Amino acid sequence: MARQQVKKFRKSAPGKHQLNWLWGRESVFETLTAGRWRVYELYVTAEVFEQNADLFKDKQKEGVELEVVSNAKLEELAQTSDHQGIVARVSKYPYQTLDILEQTQLAEAETLESNTMQPILVIIDRIQDAFNFASVLRCCQSAGVQAVITGEFCQAQITTQIARASLGAVNHFPIIQSPDLVAAATKVKELGFKLIAVSQTSQVVCDASLKTPVALVIGGDMHAIDPDLLLLCDEQVSIPMLGQKTSLNSAVSAGILLYEIRRQQR
Repeated sequence: MARQQVKKFRKSAPGKHQLNWLWGRESVFETLTAGRWRVYELYVTAEVFEQNADLFKDKQKEGVELEVVSNAKLEELAQTSDHQGIVARVSKYPYQTLDILEQTQLAEAETLESNTMQPILVIIDRIQDAFNFASVLRCCQSAGVQAVITGEFCQAQITTQIARASLGAVNHFPIIQSPDLVAAATKVKELGFKLIAVSQTSQVVCDASLKTPVALVIGGDMHAIDPDLLLLCDEQVSIPMLGQKTSLNSAVSAGILLYEIRRQQR
């Protein structure tokens, strides 16, 4: 049986709260089952504990502390009433390194059967808006992207807020953080990926050949893709615009491009 004793908690400093606490059944259970993101402590209502006792007991054996607490305590921890009976304290998000690409055998682009989809990577250059970033990650998960690469600077970071906004996409593929996106993109090319950048070029995406392993480069809404990164790209493509506006935000662009890549590959 879970311990009933409730610890005393210090109030989090402004901003720190969002980095450490994850709540909501879908978000927490996905994090627990995926095993990518370390969970230190779980706080649940008696009802949630009884409904998921086997899972919680397994996690206790792995070293996760668990306490059964009141709804009021969960609301204090999550600072919202929308906790759904479960709150977790998690570590800082565990970014991967480029080595993971070789470990997961994404490297050498082989000739595959025509009905087999090739791998896709997404390189994100300076998306600073957290919800836009989360939407891009959600698109990546839906399109079956193998990994995402981001920079360290001028880039939204993975937090529990991103985890919730992306509907848990952060648990479904490696997210690689690199201090040098140009060097990372160079490595990706060496591994056999074709670099495709989204820009306002004359070549529309439907006319590009995207049937090989592709690394899609997406820029932020406030910044164009870094010129040195753009120079590395094998092709630049645009999304045809039929209205008066001439651009889409990063998440919408990512969704359109990713599904065009998948359409061609299938």
